Amino acid sequence: MRRILLLLAALALTSPARAQAPMLYELRLPDGFALIRYANGLEAATSLRSEFDLPRELGTEDAARVSRYFVVENAAGRELELRIASGGATASASFRVNPNTFNTVLLLREGGRIVARHIEDSTEYNRLRARLTFYNAAPGCAAATLALDPSGRPVIPDLAFPGMQARTITPAAAKLRVQCGADRVGPLDLGRLEAGQLASLWLMAPGGRPVFFTSRDLIAPPGQ
Repeated sequence: MRRILLLLAALALTSPARAQAPMLYELRLPDGFALIRYANGLEAATSLRSEFDLPRELGTEDAARVSRYFVVENAAGRELELRIASGGATASASFRVNPNTFNTVLLLREGGRIVARHIEDSTEYNRLRARLTFYNAAPGCAAATLALDPSGRPVIPDLAFPGMQARTITPAAAKLRVQCGADRVGPLDLGRLEAGQLASLWLMAPGGRPVFFTSRDLIAPPGQ
């Protein structure tokens, strides 16, 4: 445990470019540990409370909606209980994670209720290519296509809700958009992607308004 905390501290102190380096997904956790992050698809800022994590606050401005990954000890076989407060409404949710995995918990409103949807993230990685991970977190979009802009060439086609899919691509300048049926969101300019770069791309619809943005895959410092 001491060794893993020292490693996470070193990751937290590195530069943003190195914080996205392969070590994120090549990190080997002790048996029974897991990494979790939250993504706020709700229309208001959201507070989270649990027995397995520190209190966390998520915002509503693009990347502020997504937390860093944090470590959960002894995750195997545990029912993880989460209390959610957002826009004057409260809810509780529970989920399980597998040990030695990266996980994302999507906070969404479905049928007027606040729910937490658990996704086990892909960790496949190629040092020589950039990696894009696309999340369809828009309840009104049954299938979303991540495409190049302006050509419309699919990068990740027909991703079901709620879902995640990753793809490695040749490093290059990238401008992307999302298509859901006849609707189009974007474009989002990622600039020039570099070898080894990791980017998470999010389609959300807080309050029914589609948004498309990117965030970095980072690990929280110990105790944060």
